[in-house]
Amino acid sequence: MEERAYRLTERAYTWTVALAGMILLASHIPTFRDFRLIIQLLFMTVLVIISESSQIPLPLGIGTVSMSSPIAYTVTVLYGPQAMWVAALGTLRKRDLLGKVPLHLVLFNRAMISISVYTFSVVYTKLGGTFGSLNLPTGLMPFVVGACLYTLTNALLASVYWSVNTGTSLASVWRTNVKWSLPNLLALAPVAMLMVLAAQQGGPWLLILFYIPLMVSKYSMDKYLELRSAYREMASALSNAIDARDAYTKGHSERVAEYAAMLAKQLKFPDDQIDVIRYVGLLHDVGKVGIRDAVMKKPGAFTYDEYQEMKNHAKIGADMITGLKFLGRGQTWVRHHHERWDGKGFPAGISGEEIPLEARILACVDSFDAMTTDRPYKSKMDLEAAKRELTRCSGTQFDPKVVDAMLKVVDKLASGKK
Repeated sequence: MEERAYRLTERAYTWTVALAGMILLASHIPTFRDFRLIIQLLFMTVLVIISESSQIPLPLGIGTVSMSSPIAYTVTVLYGPQAMWVAALGTLRKRDLLGKVPLHLVLFNRAMISISVYTFSVVYTKLGGTFGSLNLPTGLMPFVVGACLYTLTNALLASVYWSVNTGTSLASVWRTNVKWSLPNLLALAPVAMLMVLAAQQGGPWLLILFYIPLMVSKYSMDKYLELRSAYREMASALSNAIDARDAYTKGHSERVAEYAAMLAKQLKFPDDQIDVIRYVGLLHDVGKVGIRDAVMKKPGAFTYDEYQEMKNHAKIGADMITGLKFLGRGQTWVRHHHERWDGKGFPAGISGEEIPLEARILACVDSFDAMTTDRPYKSKMDLEAAKRELTRCSGTQFDPKVVDAMLKVVDKLASGKK
């Protein structure tokens, strides 16, 4: 029922936006004055098509970012609101034309770009800009403000769609898929201004020269996403290597990472911070590579000396990831994920708020996973028993605030929600 409601909301939203876009396009049909103008607009359309062929996938895999906005600005300044047609037709993709994308989404995507171009054109002229040429310095502010609102309009329309389509909050979609890309997209405005000035002086054919900086900008965004992927793969590989040493804890690090992300989300962490704590959760036990197999794989209780050796894994792990800049303060979370709220933990024996919140989160989910999985020396608890144990240890082993949030996470796990 809930999924059906999402689909209906998505359809209603996409068709509403599509209708608004079609009205704008219908009210700004180009009037071709001469053959040269037709050739110029066709050339601009080809440039948009080339830009659209180099899409950048977004982190959640639910969309892409294109580099066509500078061309859209340029066409709008030179030819007015009829540039909507150049942008709308130029952004059509092969799969749109082959019927592989539902009609409402094809029209929605054309509408998004059309509304964004129209927003730019209205803001640009309202603030004193003129079509046909970019006059400096008077046209500088209208152009920059118009470009900013174009970018924000397009990002907002897309974010609402992704939010409705995935059932994710708008704020979450914005932080994860849009916020990181805005500086790069807004930085294209000065490039677009130079493109307009060049086209004014030497014709639109000179615009092909500007594809070098545009492709450099795309390259930097691609590398950012590749780096995110490399971080994730590296953390996963290291955690698998640790878990492989002990068949009884196989999958432990991945579960801790997932529980930590869920708990951080329950505590209203921003999405970028949730990503970091997920990575750190994968690596929280990485220091166990420095522990002897005789201790790591011992089926029974540890002797005093063995326990002291095992406790070193927190410090070893923290030292190992200190040089990984993308983890930020994650090394302190690993170092202190065995501290206790009452100060009786290790390695530093700190207590309460002295323990980083993220370390308190890891401590809670690490223990929860130990409770709810089979070990050589004990059988796993069911979720209700684990909740009772978490409650019993609240205020002594665990932060009460973290336990309250974790109990809600456990309820979500029990109901199959995340």
